[in-house]
Amino acid sequence: MQPKVSIIILILEDTRCFIDCIASLNKITYGNFDIFVVHNGPKSKALEKKLALLSERITEVIDTGENLGFARGNNIGIRQALRKGAKYILILNNDTVVSPDFLDILIDAGKENPDAGMLGPNIYFHAEPQKIWFAGAKFDEETGRVSFPKAGKIAGDECPKPEESDFITGCAVLVKKEAIDKIGLLDERFFIYWEDVDWGLRSKRVHYRNLVVPSSRVWHKVSITVGGENSALKVYHKTRNHLLFVSLHAPNTKAKLMLRFIRDIAWLLLKSSELSRIQKARAYFAAIIDYHLGKTGRGPHWLWTNN
Repeated sequence: MQPKVSIIILILEDTRCFIDCIASLNKITYGNFDIFVVHNGPKSKALEKKLALLSERITEVIDTGENLGFARGNNIGIRQALRKGAKYILILNNDTVVSPDFLDILIDAGKENPDAGMLGPNIYFHAEPQKIWFAGAKFDEETGRVSFPKAGKIAGDECPKPEESDFITGCAVLVKKEAIDKIGLLDERFFIYWEDVDWGLRSKRVHYRNLVVPSSRVWHKVSITVGGENSALKVYHKTRNHLLFVSLHAPNTKAKLMLRFIRDIAWLLLKSSELSRIQKARAYFAAIIDYHLGKTGRGPHWLWTNN
């Protein structure tokens, strides 16, 4: 009687982290699940053969033809999974490792909380397995910013009961089919970053709750796929998409946010001693300009060639 869960995993060309992720999924205790791998790139028979050897749970490998970004790539997988009868969708980063019972715990919490549209585990740093990376978030409409009250704390004897959050990180989020039917898919204008915050707030808007379930555990190899925690590529997409996000959810904060970005640029150019300061300042400038021009997608070519 277990509801069918389809796990959507987005990959690029580098499958080193993905192999660890699949190895951990092969050990989970939940029975009724399959995996859709969305390859954000051109069709590759060699890659498909390689992936087929990793798990018999991989139902399909979908080649997008190019890097379409996090939101659009995952949407392709979600649509296909729903067509094939999924009752729950789990979006999972390829640079994660999961505990064997993580999915059982999330599904049980979903059954016990029918008003929960999205559920997520506690997520820890892979390099520091007891240190929390995500365990809930709060959106402040007055500033347009998000805070993470438990991030960076060392795991202790946390309350095992689910706790409400304004959104569940796209690193690992379980979504009920009926919630997707109401709120729609990820907004594809967000190439990467802020799409999960937008999704969570849209969920709350139609009176679903977003729940973090602390006894469900996942470990994350942070920001490997975007060149590191503080790369110019990350600066560009976080900046451009933050501006898009506040225009949708907190438009009165946009002027303050712009001022903050301008101060960041000034600090990089005038006070910072880091080697990448010019590249990051350039990323800020490009993000602000592209937001005002209404551009979406991958962003400037130089961001990817220099990443």
